[in-house]
Amino acid sequence: MEKKSSIKTYKFFTALFAFACILFITNNSASAELSQHAKEQLHQQYIEILNEVKSTYTWGDGLVGIEVSPIEDFEEEAWVSLEEFKQRAIERVQSSVVEIPLKGFEEDWTSEEVFKQQAIEVTQANAVAALSNTITPFSTTSASRMVRVIHGSTPVDIAVSATFTTQLAGSRQIFASYSNLRTTASEGYFNRTGVNARITGLGSNYAFTIGGSLNYLGFTTNHTLNTNFICLPTGVVL
Repeated sequence: MEKKSSIKTYKFFTALFAFACILFITNNSASAELSQHAKEQLHQQYIEILNEVKSTYTWGDGLVGIEVSPIEDFEEEAWVSLEEFKQRAIERVQSSVVEIPLKGFEEDWTSEEVFKQQAIEVTQANAVAALSNTITPFSTTSASRMVRVIHGSTPVDIAVSATFTTQLAGSRQIFASYSNLRTTASEGYFNRTGVNARITGLGSNYAFTIGGSLNYLGFTTNHTLNTNFICLPTGVVL
């Protein structure tokens, strides 16, 4: 009986301590003032909440896995009340991944005038190469595409950038290889864990499937990103 009573007492004071932490966070903007012990208690509560959400809500497209980030990776703004954390957990579990269409991705080459000028310059360079045996028919260029992780009102955009080598095949340029692949998140940070790159469409398309984890606001979510680059006949890569 004494052992059961001790367990109940421990659980009561643990719950009371967690409640006090919630009140502190609610009434203080400086979560940095939370003690390490208080953060550890909250972190454990966060894990329990997320496990419940994972088992009761439908996962979004492109989400492979989700965990509470290690306590040392928590940003100060990630320390929130249990109620707010649960709402964030629901949004993150239901997050989806979409590729932003070219027309919605603002870069220098989205300007029609800039695009046409680039196409003319590349075409002229290819014409010179055809007339001179001293110029190699290979070309190098860089391009970026954007993939968006949508969850609630705070989506995270991940820029996928690479340097591409194209080669002359008949009367057009096609993909030959890529290098210097980069994935940069607009919020938090994205840790790339794997890449599968495939040249399709007789050399005109480069399809990328990228696996990785996004660490943002107390959550580490594992995603599969899919994006596709296009090589125009002139060698311009979109």
